[in-house]
Amino acid sequence: MKDIILNPGVLPLLGLAGIFYLAIAFNYLSTFIRYAIWFEKGCLLAFLVTISGATGATIFPFTKFHPRLISNPFVTPTTVIAQVGLYSMAILLLLPLLRFTLKPIIWVFGQVIVKDFFFFSFLVLMLLSCTWSNDPSLTFKTSFAIAEVCIFGIYFGQRFTWAEWFPIIRYWLLILTFLAFVYGFLKPSVGTDLDGAWVGIHAHKNQFCFLMVQASVFWFINTLYSPQERRWSIFAILMALFALNQGGSGAGKVIVICLVALWFYLGFVKKLPVQWAFTSVILFLIVSVCLTIVVTENLEFIVVDTLNKDLTLTGRTDFWPLVIEELNTRPILGFGVDGFWQPWQGASNPARNIVVAKTDFVPPHAHNGFMDMAVDLGYLGLGLFLASYITSIAKAVLYLSRAAMPSAGIPVLILTYTLMTNLTETGILGVTTILFFYVVVLTRVSLDT
Repeated sequence: MKDIILNPGVLPLLGLAGIFYLAIAFNYLSTFIRYAIWFEKGCLLAFLVTISGATGATIFPFTKFHPRLISNPFVTPTTVIAQVGLYSMAILLLLPLLRFTLKPIIWVFGQVIVKDFFFFSFLVLMLLSCTWSNDPSLTFKTSFAIAEVCIFGIYFGQRFTWAEWFPIIRYWLLILTFLAFVYGFLKPSVGTDLDGAWVGIHAHKNQFCFLMVQASVFWFINTLYSPQERRWSIFAILMALFALNQGGSGAGKVIVICLVALWFYLGFVKKLPVQWAFTSVILFLIVSVCLTIVVTENLEFIVVDTLNKDLTLTGRTDFWPLVIEELNTRPILGFGVDGFWQPWQGASNPARNIVVAKTDFVPPHAHNGFMDMAVDLGYLGLGLFLASYITSIAKAVLYLSRAAMPSAGIPVLILTYTLMTNLTETGILGVTTILFFYVVVLTRVSLDT
């Protein structure tokens, strides 16, 4: 098939046909703006599926759409060119809509920079990290891909209100849940790992389970506020919880309970003065973090007997001190984005000494998003991000006190999910929906407050 497409006699004809249909689609979307809006949301859903979780989708064609491809040293230039062409065509088709939706974008960027200067400084530090990285080219390309996600996050953050985001998030997660069932039952060679645990269309069961946590919680919220959709919502919840159980993540089960408890807790917090509300949310985060760590790592009866989880956690607590020891060799600025975990470098891999002695396990990352951020950008980068995170929490609480539920509680819910899922896994710094939604939240709350 590839040889036929690339045939010199066929390729020009395909190109002309593509241009013809592109012109027809452009004219149609220019004439009917409502269809352009649907196409924009379709592109957004496809993008979210592509970068979902920390691993992104691992099935074709989503693997070819992932922005991380531009930083993959083993990807051919042809693939990169094809991806750039695809994104360019999507933007071209959206031009009739973008001429309206991009009008306030400079002002929005200004608001984000002024109201969250810590995150802006964090992005600048990330882009500059190629100057001190062991692999400047890789760091530059990865930073560029991450910046692309942040730009999309800012654009879509200002584009849709929380009332509009609520159904978008639900149906994105429903797509992932449906695909998990398809590949879990019909194609287990793709949808399960070697132990039989479901991974959906993702590379690891933990990341898949975290997405099912989101799915069950968001559809649960929909049952509370949309009685007319209650039966459909309950069905979606049961699907997500079944998939979560099939994934076998003990941490995921704990986080579901914490997030549901948080939602009811927000109903109480919403009535408090803003200062007390902020303090209450911070206390809830501290208690939830401690509970998650204790339950998933220390309580043998709960974790092993009830949640059916292995207590070793792949030796995280064995190699975390080793990661910190290596970080302390370059504490301020770190090793640069993607500059530390480089197994393909062999003896030159900066993380070559990170090995669990009793099992010979070689971790691919720190299994902690904040620790991975620190080895990439040092304690300076971690400090800037945490300052931005606390600022976003404060603005999210302020928005909670002003808006009506369920929209009012979604920013706090997403920020809590971001924190809890990065305690034992990674993903906060990367081409992921974790970072994407963090940027959406900080953009939206900067505008809403």
